Amino acid sequence: MSDSVGYSPRPNVPPARPVRSRRYRVWAQVLLWTPIALTVAAVVLGLGLFAAADADATHSSSALGYLGLVVWGGLAVLSPVLLGSFIAGLIMVIRSRG
Repeated sequence: MSDSVGYSPRPNVPPARPVRSRRYRVWAQVLLWTPIALTVAAVVLGLGLFAAADADATHSSSALGYLGLVVWGGLAVLSPVLLGSFIAGLIMVIRSRG
């Protein structure tokens, strides 16, 4: 005999989605928006330094152009970390909205 004799079949109910805490949702937003803000700030700072170096034809402003290159080089070096943080934050936001 089977165990389900006399009982109706189980209803096909989807499992309840896990509830994400407020702390999880806050960290998701931090991981999502911090790389965006840092990237925008570095690009604007680099462009500003390039513009300042180009505006003055004296030799004393050439250091600003090199500093702009250093800022963009740092952005290029940190881009894998920023991209990883962005992707992790995006996945967390999608899971928390689920």
